[in-house]
Amino acid sequence: MRTPKLNLLAATSLAVFTTAGNALAFDPEKVFKPDEQPRSILSYGFEALKSGRNADALGAFKYGAEKNHVPAEWKLARMFQTGEGVKRDHLAAFKLFSKIADRFYEHMPNRYDLPYVSHAVVSLGHYSQYGIKGTPVVANPRRAENYYMRAAAAYHDAEAQYRLGKLYLDGLLGANRQRNAARWFSAATKKGHALAQAELGRMLFYGEGVKRNRVRGLVHLTRAKARAARKGLNSVIEMEAAAYAEADNEQRSAAARIVARLNAQARRTLGPPVGLAVPAERTTVSD
Repeated sequence: MRTPKLNLLAATSLAVFTTAGNALAFDPEKVFKPDEQPRSILSYGFEALKSGRNADALGAFKYGAEKNHVPAEWKLARMFQTGEGVKRDHLAAFKLFSKIADRFYEHMPNRYDLPYVSHAVVSLGHYSQYGIKGTPVVANPRRAENYYMRAAAAYHDAEAQYRLGKLYLDGLLGANRQRNAARWFSAATKKGHALAQAELGRMLFYGEGVKRNRVRGLVHLTRAKARAARKGLNSVIEMEAAAYAEADNEQRSAAARIVARLNAQARRTLGPPVGLAVPAERTTVSD
């Protein structure tokens, strides 16, 4: 699935480092062997970052990125995205994420690179949805949909599936597309995404775009609440409380029995299937 690119970002590989590169005293030729393994470069960068040697970390990740090592390039982008060890620069992060995403237009990344590529594409969707203040990257929900769809459909990314559902639910693409939203929330719910499960539960409970089923809605909201409590997602807790207060005793009891049965089934198994690890928390553009 091809995602439209911004023409102004056609040549970005060196521009990203114009400011940071001048401040680097790091010389990779003095640290790494010519045939250094990419994972060794990555490990060096993480250790340098952990010990506060930010210039060394930045230099190592930049060196790995120049060798087209996806995790190193991704970590470099994350440093700019979060301001970890460098001044936060969302445009620089956008360019680096774009470079990662562009490399995999025509083919799937391997299993090792997939979570990093998927996160990069979701981040591009976020930047496209909200824009980056003071830059040529302006809010464009249609472009955001393309990025989210790529990560949701091709990479099966739960965060992308949730965000795509929210685009449809909130009517940001014109007409409200609640059924599409419910479908993507359902896909993300199967991967344990608390926010998606809460939205799906709320839609079922109130009959928004789907056939109303208050018991099923309460089941989803109750299970989402348990996941949300571990992550401090207060909005999910509030959604569950509102629905629980409106439900009658029969609906509450029926939902509680189903949740108890599902929890018992989960305890009898070895747990959910192991999926791809999310490389880091998702980003928000706050400035």
